[in-house]
Amino acid sequence: MYERPYTIEEIIKNYPDKAGILLKDPVHLWRAETGIELIHEEPTLKEQERIWKNWNKMTKEMKEKSDTRSLELFSIDNTTHNEQIMQSWKENKIS
Repeated sequence: MYERPYTIEEIIKNYPDKAGILLKDPVHLWRAETGIELIHEEPTLKEQERIWKNWNKMTKEMKEKSDTRSLELFSIDNTTHNEQIMQSWKENKIS
């Protein structure tokens, strides 16, 4: 089952010391406002894998909206972005 990203209120409650930074970030703000997952680089591989699995649980319409936003922000769709991020994780693990 799809788990929506935190709302603005939940970010403020759950990350009081980081909320200002997160809500200035266009990725986190968009996710909080729309409830739609957007692939972006996470600080841990576990979290990266979690958001990819979550993205895949979205409806077709949500994925289309997410891909549109991904193209605006990153000039690539979510699938391509995830592949690039995962390749980076793999390369960093090797080195």
